[in-house]
Amino acid sequence: MLHFQTRKALKIGRPGKISVEDVTYLVRRDPKKFSRVKELLLLSEELRRARKAFEEDEYGVLK
Repeated sequence: MLHFQTRKALKIGRPGKISVEDVTYLVRRDPKKFSRVKELLLLSEELRRARKAFEEDEYGVLK
């Protein structure tokens, strides 16, 4: 199933690259998969912010 979805995503977007939008587009009609993708994207964003805050704190630079 994943192999099939990956091939479809490659056909939709730019050749050779799969973007987040491509994956989101493919699973948009499956509520369970769509909510999981959204959840993972939110978690990824939270982790990115936490890493950035940690690096700023580590170097003594706070915003």
